[in-house]
Amino acid sequence: MSADDPVSRRFEAEMRRLQLEPDDLPGALVVSDGEAFEQLISLMQALEPPVTWRDVFPDLPAHWVPGRPETWTTRYRPFGPYDYQSLPTGPAVHVTGPRPAGTEWLERFVEEARQTGFAVHGAGFIEGLAPHDAFVVLDCDTTTEQLDDFIEWLLQHTHVELAAIPRSGDEQYVV
Repeated sequence: MSADDPVSRRFEAEMRRLQLEPDDLPGALVVSDGEAFEQLISLMQALEPPVTWRDVFPDLPAHWVPGRPETWTTRYRPFGPYDYQSLPTGPAVHVTGPRPAGTEWLERFVEEARQTGFAVHGAGFIEGLAPHDAFVVLDCDTTTEQLDDFIEWLLQHTHVELAAIPRSGDEQYVV
């Protein structure tokens, strides 16, 4: 989601109204379809400030502490067949390609990244989203500096844009 996206603006407006800090949201927020998003927004609109993220997401694990990412553990679940199927895993970067999108743009982008020297484990389209949304998964031994270099390179790209970094590669998972 980009800041110009109407979906992002609606969610951010509700966060502000409810006095919720986005950095305190444990984990990554992924909404698979429009109906799920509308349900989330309806729930948020029914709340009155001040609230906590636990009011919005009552199923958050009890040991998760808002604002303390080191407590935000989850079971590992691969993003798709292009991702690591078991631990350890590498960083995953959500990218968006050109619109209207075919599917060939992702193969070209990954090939260009590899030719530039980035160790890409795999890439694939995000299930349930348009064919311009994909994850690029870097090798499991990617360092923070290498991830930063990849992001810097990506930000210079003219046809593919950074949408989010849902996995930095240093997350802790429940085994």
